[in-house]
Amino acid sequence: MGTVLQVRVMAETYSEDEVRKAWPALWRLVWEDGGDAIPKKGVLELAQAVFNAVRAGLIPARQAESLRNAADAVEELRFKLQDALAARNPQEADRLTYAIEDELDELEDMAKKF
Repeated sequence: MGTVLQVRVMAETYSEDEVRKAWPALWRLVWEDGGDAIPKKGVLELAQAVFNAVRAGLIPARQAESLRNAADAVEELRFKLQDALAARNPQEADRLTYAIEDELDELEDMAKKF
């Protein structure tokens, strides 16, 4: 890595609309009311928002209890992704992006029932 030219390994959502289409029930659950305060609504932000909503009691207790295990799992995956990116390990980061999306799919299936 040069002094001026830096190497960065990062994960970024290219389209918030794709996030809304992929996980509409989760989007509504965590961002429908007051979501305008969140400037960026990507995949990682959704994962964190679901975890925060469950843990901070921002959604009804019955819903939070249903989502708790999967919300914990997606938050753990999000941290692992951050670690892989910091370690400049793109192969592990790529694997984790799929795992995060799979966990969000599971959360979406649960949220659709609310």
